[in-house]
Amino acid sequence: MQASVARGFVVRRFEGRSVPALLANSAARFPQRRFLRVVDPAAPQHAPEEITFAGFAARVRAAAGFLRSRGVGPGERVLLLSENSPDWQVFAIAAQALRAEPVALFANLDPLPAQDAARRAGARVAFVSGPAQWAKIAPAAEGLRCVVAPQKLEASIESVTIEEALRAPGLDLDDLARAVTPQDPFLLLFTSGTTGRNKGVRVAQGGFLRAVEAGWALTAATPEDDALMFLPYAHIAGQALFHTALGVGHGLIHVARRDDIQRGFELGPTYVLSVPLIYERIAASFEEQLAQKPGPVRKLVGAALEAAARVRCDGSTSALDGLLCRLSDALVGKKLRAKLGGRLRALFAGAAPTPPSLFRFFESLGIGYVEIYGMSETSAFIAGNRISDRRVSGSVGRPSEDVEIALDDDGEICIRGPMLMTGYLEKWDEQGCYTPEGYFRTGDLGEWDAEGRLRIVGRKKNLFVLSTGKKVSPEPIELAMCSGPPIHGAILCGDGCAFLCVGVFVPLTELQRLGTSVEDALLSVVRDRLSAFSEHEKPKRLFAIAGAPQDHAHILTPTFKVKRQAFLDWRRDDLTRIYQG
Repeated sequence: MQASVARGFVVRRFEGRSVPALLANSAARFPQRRFLRVVDPAAPQHAPEEITFAGFAARVRAAAGFLRSRGVGPGERVLLLSENSPDWQVFAIAAQALRAEPVALFANLDPLPAQDAARRAGARVAFVSGPAQWAKIAPAAEGLRCVVAPQKLEASIESVTIEEALRAPGLDLDDLARAVTPQDPFLLLFTSGTTGRNKGVRVAQGGFLRAVEAGWALTAATPEDDALMFLPYAHIAGQALFHTALGVGHGLIHVARRDDIQRGFELGPTYVLSVPLIYERIAASFEEQLAQKPGPVRKLVGAALEAAARVRCDGSTSALDGLLCRLSDALVGKKLRAKLGGRLRALFAGAAPTPPSLFRFFESLGIGYVEIYGMSETSAFIAGNRISDRRVSGSVGRPSEDVEIALDDDGEICIRGPMLMTGYLEKWDEQGCYTPEGYFRTGDLGEWDAEGRLRIVGRKKNLFVLSTGKKVSPEPIELAMCSGPPIHGAILCGDGCAFLCVGVFVPLTELQRLGTSVEDALLSVVRDRLSAFSEHEKPKRLFAIAGAPQDHAHILTPTFKVKRQAFLDWRRDDLTRIYQG
């Protein structure tokens, strides 16, 4: 194992050491400050509902009173299966205040995996967003005694509306918060399942707050900020953003559906945390609009953006680049920033690798693109770039002072520190997860750059072995293939075969333009972009898929990552044609 890197950036500490304490402190400091602006998907014509810190705390006190009346306390669990809503967090924090363990399920889970997770969790009370979500878990309701939902449900157990539950006599939040320890539960959540059965990850209060404090250092957030919140609360990054706002005392623009994200941007966020997929949609929309412009305009805008990227990403001091950079701001930057609310200072990206072209696109427009790295098992944080530092495409930055990182002999990133999970729900899932020195094995492959920043170079479990004996890490190759239009996604195939092939996602208009020569033309583009790779790492065949990965929900995890096996099953006919033809 290579030497650990203990030198990390310094973080500030919140006054409280638990989530209920963060809420109690912010409600005392900023009682009438606006905490949430809730975009209602059912009422697009209405102004967002506004909830103050004091108002949110009052809901939590009442929810805690209700949960206690239903027997919830230390050692019990509260199941949450709902789209994002303020009351999702109200009942989660109320459970934490009672030293119980909230259980987060992705709202878009199918019934069978939802029932599996519900049985494994064994909760006393469930919070659901309506009859459809209740129907998913009702067959697994053996241990449940009560279900809370916006309306009465037809159920074999007690059904209580949210309104009824929040009329319960409230408990003293300060008293409850003082009793919560850093070792008490924060959340039980389930991994997205890219490599098999979802694992239940148990995160403690103290470890989670260490991760949130590191995120605060990255964002440099102040009480004057407003963040755009649309990641699901069953995603650890969504939790990190919500509780950063809660601890710092700044606002959140709360969006429940991805379809309403533009409405959220119109409310003027100052920063956003998302998976790259959402930012790719913004860039793709710009590309589509640019493609409709006359040829000379497209050429001028393209040259201006490339020059702006050289200035802002590469440090170019050329007078011509400087002139074109200013032109880029006039032609594109101001308009796009206005479309994104006019106050945006940074986009934070994690959970999946970012194509270099996407990084350069936003940086060229003067919008900081900040890559971070974490996972559920590490309470959302391992390393990150700070908005105040120089950023380099492909780097996920440095650890905080709480994190020790070591690279194993094969390059696997191993970490230890107080932000680690307390364990998996089923102990057998922990077999082989730790080194003899107590480091957690992430399964990701990494390397250090010359300035001590971490780079992710692949996924250990995804390593291909060709029938020739050559080994291939697909992620860097896939990123290189997606370094510019028209390719909006690429999945490498060929594990165990004599050569590689690739499925690429391309807009339908481009496929129609290329016609019968589509595969040859795109393969030429792909191989040109892979000039730095060895010959055995370059695909010899290609098949094209209309659209982008996000247009094909059945191959995506709840966190918007492509499930490689689901992709292979879906495109089996293409693979059979290529490898048996």
